[in-house]
Amino acid sequence: MKLSKTILAAVISVSSLCACAEVLPTPQTTGGMPLMDAMSKRMSSRDIDPDQPVTKQDLSNMLWAAWGITHDGKHTVGTAMNRQELTVYVITPTEISRYNPEDGTLTVVVKGDFREVAGQQEFAKQAPINLAFVVDTDKQKSTEYQGYTVGAASQNVYLYCAASGLKTVVRGMFDHDKLPQVMQLPSNKRVVLVQSVGH
Repeated sequence: MKLSKTILAAVISVSSLCACAEVLPTPQTTGGMPLMDAMSKRMSSRDIDPDQPVTKQDLSNMLWAAWGITHDGKHTVGTAMNRQELTVYVITPTEISRYNPEDGTLTVVVKGDFREVAGQQEFAKQAPINLAFVVDTDKQKSTEYQGYTVGAASQNVYLYCAASGLKTVVRGMFDHDKLPQVMQLPSNKRVVLVQSVGH
């Protein structure tokens, strides 16, 4: 499927974007709600307020929960044979960025509002944050192990949101043809799931 003229023009217009990275606040990795309490409050919520943004601190915390570095180069989520095949992207009303867990930064991939290809439901098209979970199929060829990694990462986001008063829902309903093109992903990278987050 070809990109629409509007989307294609937007992608071309940012081909010379600066590769500068935005430094996120240091993630808060201690304290918070007890784990068992967070698990009991975990739920999928679609009534996300499109006009209430997610703070940079909450974004930093949830990205760390999803795929941050804990110790010795390890992540908050285990991967089969330590393949570490996951990359998390942040889709906002203004851009799509790649999370760099090594230094807690975001690198802009493309400027513009592409939420309509990141979600087919209205609430997803308006959510202030959508996280796209992308796997490297060269690093990990097994779809079962890819699914485990993405499922564990999205569950960590669910738990963080439950503990922090945020709403979230993980989704498979997105444009599977256009989203990877907009994100400029190579053929070995696959978007597995997208997760909407907000208040």
